[in-house]
Amino acid sequence: MSLFKNKKRKIEKQPKERLQCEYFLEKKNRRCGMTRKKDQRFCSEHMIHDNNQERVPCPLDPNHTVWTKDLQSHLKKCNARPKHDPWYEQDLNVSLKNRTEEQFDHEDLAEDGLFDKYIPILKSLEYGELPLKVSSHQGLTSRMEIASRQKHATQQASLIGNLKSMNLLNPDCFYVEFGCGKAELSRFVNSCILEDIKSEDATSDNYGFGLIDRGVNRLKQDNRILNDCQDKLKPTIKRTRIDIKDLDLDKFISDVSLTKIVSISKHLCGAATDLTLKSLLNSSIFENGKFGGVLIAMCCRHVCSYDQLLPQSRQYLSEHGFKTVESFNVLKKLVSWAVNTKEEETDNKYGINPEDRESVGLLARRLIDESRKYALERVLGDKYNVEIFKYIDRDTTLENVALAIVSR
Repeated sequence: MSLFKNKKRKIEKQPKERLQCEYFLEKKNRRCGMTRKKDQRFCSEHMIHDNNQERVPCPLDPNHTVWTKDLQSHLKKCNARPKHDPWYEQDLNVSLKNRTEEQFDHEDLAEDGLFDKYIPILKSLEYGELPLKVSSHQGLTSRMEIASRQKHATQQASLIGNLKSMNLLNPDCFYVEFGCGKAELSRFVNSCILEDIKSEDATSDNYGFGLIDRGVNRLKQDNRILNDCQDKLKPTIKRTRIDIKDLDLDKFISDVSLTKIVSISKHLCGAATDLTLKSLLNSSIFENGKFGGVLIAMCCRHVCSYDQLLPQSRQYLSEHGFKTVESFNVLKKLVSWAVNTKEEETDNKYGINPEDRESVGLLARRLIDESRKYALERVLGDKYNVEIFKYIDRDTTLENVALAIVSR
């Protein structure tokens, strides 16, 4: 036997050269750090920039690309593909039913010229002070005592108190919360209703909440609404993830037992308010007697869209000097002055001193809100009362205006 043991020779493995993407990121002044395939110049993220390859942005999500020859099969399995519910109808609420959308006028002026033209028009408007209707509800007393963010609790309490004064707070209503997020407003509407009926043996098959939001939300309050009820009430909870522009409200509530629908929101951002109004008007609830009321705390007029306004809103704006897409874009920029009170050096070039910034912004916001009120009054007629008012003071929130609709 050999005195020497056979030893396996250790072979040092040479590290493989990493195939770095060759795409140059100009903003970062370096090459992309992702890895590419051996037979490719770029990583999958930047492969579209290789002129020798036939890749196109995915129509469902342009953040990734796909081979042209595989496009149709990719669309069937792409993770970004829409998963539609029965109440989904693409762009249903982009326009009002049975109405042809008009062509929009344009004007060719530099932005400075537009500001110089439209700020004097705004300053010439004369509106009376909106009524202040700060309210509350004893059902939120405990929440007010423990809330870490008192401003939100105060706003919720005032909205719910106003719902009660409008006779829209009872277990015979089905509440549809637009832009619901985690549905905190709906939960506290439920808490206040439970407070109002705590000494009664109330039961209702028509009570519940329809929760509408296009985002994915954590810490949803849906189950907490049910847990709060215990055996007192058994509300129906129905949530959908959908853009309001694609919502067929009639189909969404078709399987729900209800007497009246009450639409609520805090805060409904920009164009979402106009899409919500179209969604309600495109439904049958005004004709079939299911309409209960609307209470929406509006916000963010600076992200409104001219083409999403009700046609009658655009008519109102036109009658008050804002007749074009460009003029509305100026109006949106001026709206931000109502909530952004910081001084800017650029103000003086428009003939506005810092003290006048806020007043101009408030006039811009009021004009958009009045256009919504005007539109609803023209569409709905004398059977309904449409009102805009301040539901809370400006120290609590600068976005303190609500829109309400009730039957007369």
